[in-house]
Amino acid sequence: MMNIQEAFLYSIKNLRTRSLRSWLTIIGMVVGVIAIVVILSISEGFNQDIRDQLSAFGADMMFVYPISSAGEGFGGGSFSLLQTSGKLFDEDVEDIQNIPGVERVARTVFGRVSLSYKDHNISTMIYPTDKEMFEIYGDYIEVQEGRLYRNGETRVAFFGYAAANELFRKKKVDVGSVIQINGINYRVVGIQEEIGTSLGGTDDANIYIPFEDGRELFEGQLLEDEVGVIFVEVDEGFNPENIKETIERKLAANHRVKMDDLDFSVITSDQIMEIVGTILFTAQLMLAVITLIASLVGAIGIANTMFMNVLERVKEIGILKSMGGTGNDILFLFLTESAIIGFTGGIIGLILGYAALEVLKDLFDVPVLITPSIIAFVFLFSVGTGLLAGYLPARRAAKMDPVEALGYE
Repeated sequence: MMNIQEAFLYSIKNLRTRSLRSWLTIIGMVVGVIAIVVILSISEGFNQDIRDQLSAFGADMMFVYPISSAGEGFGGGSFSLLQTSGKLFDEDVEDIQNIPGVERVARTVFGRVSLSYKDHNISTMIYPTDKEMFEIYGDYIEVQEGRLYRNGETRVAFFGYAAANELFRKKKVDVGSVIQINGINYRVVGIQEEIGTSLGGTDDANIYIPFEDGRELFEGQLLEDEVGVIFVEVDEGFNPENIKETIERKLAANHRVKMDDLDFSVITSDQIMEIVGTILFTAQLMLAVITLIASLVGAIGIANTMFMNVLERVKEIGILKSMGGTGNDILFLFLTESAIIGFTGGIIGLILGYAALEVLKDLFDVPVLITPSIIAFVFLFSVGTGLLAGYLPARRAAKMDPVEALGYE
């Protein structure tokens, strides 16, 4: 019976004898492993990033917004909740605030404006909102420079990190800078700490101004006392689902609509998690398909190489069997070779995959996360693919008749 060390050394010797073919097969495995490492790590990075953001918001936050209809957003934007069949108003905000268990509420709208700073003029989105929104967001919005604006202040702005540093090319916006929004001067009072990629792209590019200033900017596009979206924070100890039901009943009465025909929607953090979970599950199914394709490509390459090795070593197999080698010895020997090919491809693919992730992270700022489970999966995938692909050639070699093998030319 051939032991593991003997099989390993014998396999290395045979693979080195056919080094070109072996390395071409390994390269096929490397490509597949790189694809798996990159895709899984980016997927896990986005997954962790989304979980972190939702946990920063907390399970006690919810949104109330009108049921949107198709069409361009407010002020010409490509997406907005403001073009709707239903409307929200200050009366709704007050009624929500008076519900027992509601800690605080904040109003917001958003739309496209003309923004000017020094000699640069651009069209961009802004987000007029109450100061309470920053409190609802909690640690998600942190101040890098300056401060948040206060309730009652006017003509002030709070800039996201990217908006301050990149929006006007090399013209950085500083605390105290004066910008023009639709021709009206606004003073920058604060700049946000960098966030990076978020659920909707990046919140670093957001520009916030007081809600009442937004109403003035968008006058003629909003009804009197109209609100775009209402942020709600539930007080500790209260059930968000119960608060949601109360909000729906009160606003349904305000809007004179039936509960099964609401012209607004209330979404809790838990519902957002469910939606995100569904999206991630769909993405994971796609990843499984890609992984299957990568494994098939690698397996075909290994199987082809091992079949060639078996055909070229028929007489060698006969000699081994005539010297007392059993079918299981031959099977073990060839499976060891295929496992070595898979393992080597896995190691190299993991290293090159990590390097590729670093490049992608620097160039495109994508969140990546290589976890121990990904590393373990890569090794299991690589060795497993090698063993599965090498089984049929190894089984064929193991069943060869030693007499026929010795006479093979």
